[in-house]
Amino acid sequence: MRENSLESRRWLMLRRNLFKQVAAQVQEYLGGESKGLVRYRQEYENEFHGKWKVDSRESLLATAESARFLFLGDFHALQQSQRAQLRILKAMKNTKNLTLAVEFFEEKSQSKVDAYLAGKISEKELLQVIDWPRNWGFPWEHYRPLLRWALKKKIPVIGINQRSDNRSIRSLYKRDRFSAAIIAKLAKDNPKKRIAIIYGDLHLAGRHLPFQISKKMGYSIEADSVSVFQNSEQIYFSLLEKGLELTVDVVRLNKGKYCILSVPPWVKWQNYLMFLEQAADFELGEEDRIDPTDQIAKYAEIIAQDLGVEINLNEFSVETAGQSQFWSRLKSQIGAKELGWYQTYIQSNRSFYLPQLKLGYLARFSVNHAAAIAASIVYSQISSWQIFPWRMPKDFLRLIWLETLQFFASKMINPKRKSDTVLDLRAALSSKLPDDQGREALQLALSQKMQELLYLIEGRRVRKLPQPKHKGSYIEAAQLLGGIMGEKLYHAYRNQLLSRKKLHLLLKKPIASAQFSEIYYEALKLIENFPEPFASKVEKL
Repeated sequence: MRENSLESRRWLMLRRNLFKQVAAQVQEYLGGESKGLVRYRQEYENEFHGKWKVDSRESLLATAESARFLFLGDFHALQQSQRAQLRILKAMKNTKNLTLAVEFFEEKSQSKVDAYLAGKISEKELLQVIDWPRNWGFPWEHYRPLLRWALKKKIPVIGINQRSDNRSIRSLYKRDRFSAAIIAKLAKDNPKKRIAIIYGDLHLAGRHLPFQISKKMGYSIEADSVSVFQNSEQIYFSLLEKGLELTVDVVRLNKGKYCILSVPPWVKWQNYLMFLEQAADFELGEEDRIDPTDQIAKYAEIIAQDLGVEINLNEFSVETAGQSQFWSRLKSQIGAKELGWYQTYIQSNRSFYLPQLKLGYLARFSVNHAAAIAASIVYSQISSWQIFPWRMPKDFLRLIWLETLQFFASKMINPKRKSDTVLDLRAALSSKLPDDQGREALQLALSQKMQELLYLIEGRRVRKLPQPKHKGSYIEAAQLLGGIMGEKLYHAYRNQLLSRKKLHLLLKKPIASAQFSEIYYEALKLIENFPEPFASKVEKL
């Protein structure tokens, strides 16, 4: 999009409005902020007011490696935040004398954390004895990979938090002082110790936790520290105005201070809102549960506006795992074999949309899941798509194409969303991590890519693909392949390599056609001519 075009300004305005709406909803849920809390947040915002410059992942990692105190900002409800922390820690060449000091464990739970790390209690027992839901409450699966990494590397994990139900300014400063005392003692007890501190982003402002550690140490730790903030709204919108938001992942604020841009502001706060809504949801009766339909309709409207099409948003509904009538409705209207396919989706914790019933299933309260359903709704109206592809292997190409368009359109909501690449698939297959079904899906995806490569080079297709034992392997492989194609399609559209007119022609291709394989491979030829956005997802923070 041209930086100063009317289209670009409209695109920017839509995103600013979405961010403001979501941020306001979050504050409404939390009951607003006191004057003290506003001041505490403003001291954090001041970190981003000075001059900053675009920097690189490599620069950040090299600087982080040398820090005695490495502050890693945490946005608790956003899984991408914890993934970024883990990527930084994993990139460290030297973890000798490293200790992980974390806000998500309380200091009083240290003996239980030690027991878990020593293999004396299980993960399940740990969560029970420390009462994770009450004392932290954010999804454990966000933090599990950090613990498993520490366990594998034999890195001590120290709880530094003191829980408080009070959101007052006094409580925040008290927690800063409490955590600072523990960190300072760790540093004084072993002058060679390096400490990676995972704490809420607001607390990492120079006048907050770092200042309190300096007081406890008796000198300013600024020269020994590196702070990594995450997803500043101010910086993201500045990059967006310059058309740099897709290519810039790291900026340097000043010496020893960085900010990672891994998700747009509206995605960050929407994930928090969904977390708050889901938490409230559990306390309600089924008849009072929160309906995600309005949020998904808002996303569908944004996607439609970006595509320049008109859609009807009055005739669909979306249900969640907590709504028992969803399965009853499917059973009453879907045949047994097809029903088994949707059961696999539900068991795999995957969202989907059935255009024939105008019914969506939201497996997880996340922006990407909601955006994928919104994308399906828009696509169904543009293309007159009516039947979900479920007959495998006959419908495999249709499923890949559906995933391609879902991923493409969902990036209009979350442009920082990243797909795997072929290099990532090969690396995953060569590792020992995938289970039988995961390996099956990777083999199927790579076999399909090889078939596509043969078609592009020689114009011929080898029809035989591996036959997976698990139905879920088709779903996983289609998502991987659709993500790769959808990523290229999105970047081509945003960078004006693909006109809106040509895109509309692609979207209107009849997915139900008996000659769909020919349609698919013709679309593939177009998409594969576009440049690769990046070589590997591993390059990104």
